[in-house]
Amino acid sequence: MSHRIVLTADRTLMSSYNGSMFIGFAACFPRVLPRWLYKRVFCPSQPHTRGEVAVAPAGLRKIQAALLRAGIPPEDIAIAHPEHLSKVIDSKTQVVGINSSDPLGLGPASSTFCSLLGRESYTAYFFRRLMRDRALRTSRAKIIVGGPGTWQLSNGSTRTELGIDCIVEGEGELVAPKLFMDALDGRPLPPVVTGGPVPVGDIPLVVGPTINGTVEISRGCGRGCEFCNPNMRLVRHVPMDRILEEVKINIRTRRRITLHAEDVLRYKAKGMKPDRDEVVGLFERVLELTSEVGISHIALSSALTEPNLIQDLSALTGATKGRRHLYAQTGIETGSPSLVSKHMKGKAMPFEPEEWPGVVRESFKLLSDNRWVPCGTLVMGMPGETREDVEKTVELVEDLRQYESFIVPLFFVPLGELKEDSFFKPESMLPEHWMLLAKCIDHDTHWIPQLMDDLFAQNRLSRAKSSAMKLASWYMQRRLKESLELMRVGKDPRQTSPGISDLEDFQEEEAGRAHS
Repeated sequence: MSHRIVLTADRTLMSSYNGSMFIGFAACFPRVLPRWLYKRVFCPSQPHTRGEVAVAPAGLRKIQAALLRAGIPPEDIAIAHPEHLSKVIDSKTQVVGINSSDPLGLGPASSTFCSLLGRESYTAYFFRRLMRDRALRTSRAKIIVGGPGTWQLSNGSTRTELGIDCIVEGEGELVAPKLFMDALDGRPLPPVVTGGPVPVGDIPLVVGPTINGTVEISRGCGRGCEFCNPNMRLVRHVPMDRILEEVKINIRTRRRITLHAEDVLRYKAKGMKPDRDEVVGLFERVLELTSEVGISHIALSSALTEPNLIQDLSALTGATKGRRHLYAQTGIETGSPSLVSKHMKGKAMPFEPEEWPGVVRESFKLLSDNRWVPCGTLVMGMPGETREDVEKTVELVEDLRQYESFIVPLFFVPLGELKEDSFFKPESMLPEHWMLLAKCIDHDTHWIPQLMDDLFAQNRLSRAKSSAMKLASWYMQRRLKESLELMRVGKDPRQTSPGISDLEDFQEEEAGRAHS
């Protein structure tokens, strides 16, 4: 069957990562694992039927719903697997819409890991493979790219080289339908379109299941950090009935639901203090439909502001009784009150910037006491960061060692109000930055065995997959051993130790095993 519109995403977005956002960080890693191992174990593909997927990324589902709302017939739209486009794209296809979160590997996580190892990220690799797909290259269809990573495609020559006709920066539900219809009618497309914040009443309901059962409950953040997208400043909360409708659509194919927001704890909040009744009420209603409910993101200051809410959610989801853990991504960013005051005063609210390190410590303890496992991100190299600022972050990471968690250090990427600043790179790292990086790696390797056991049991991973992931983790730790010894004393290991820049051996060894 021919489709006038084909929606797709690069291979890293077409996976559930075994139901774990922690494993999802693997998409930002340098390509140091054999492709077959990464794809089969870390990034298992969504199944497809004749190239079309039944479960799709949430972003594509929203665009699909917006196109349907604009009057485009359902039979004209297909959501395709990126590695099977030839089964879906044909001479009748007029528009291909692509979602990407990190097309050139310039996002904070990718730029950090890949600049250290001198390798391309999986996100960039698979986006490039998608754009070079023969079915796409030989088609006359217009190509429109959207998603949180489109800022990386602002350069016109890059778009031309990749064959991209138009990019949509920002939120797409209101601007995408006109672009797609213009393309269907043969009208020229502008190279760059900016979509502003979509009013909550105009955010369409998805019409099919999303990867990991992702259901958006709020959009935007409102804390006003200078390095974030301006669209994040306007907070909108999705009404309960629409959330429940999307839950019902998702549980037709799987029981697990992931409630998504920049801060799930502030659903329906009027300010920075969580509305305990609204959040508890939401979870109660969702848990009437399914017993498996997860969370995407929380803010540490929200958790500490309303500690009883953390206890309530643990009790409701079964964490209190030891049946599971709750996992959530959160931003630590820094241990320096001066940097918080300078770039992200809203991060600490309703607490003061000077209280931020204490907020992080007490929040981690609160979460740990209630069987929550946070994945915290740090930002290295923010404008104006001093040696003393980094030392304070090192001290904070040391204090968090006692709590089961994962800490991901990220290089500063110029976005939002700081977009005129420069990317932070390894060449700019102070000795204290190397020490901080080592502290984070030591923290993570300390907790990885426990995290793996908990995650694999909760997500019901097969013994073969569990063993393969543990093997890969063990090998990476072994290869980094010498580098870590240098980083712990503030030295750049890239020129003096092979471990952090030479991982070809693992690829060669594993490739040999695959063919033996």
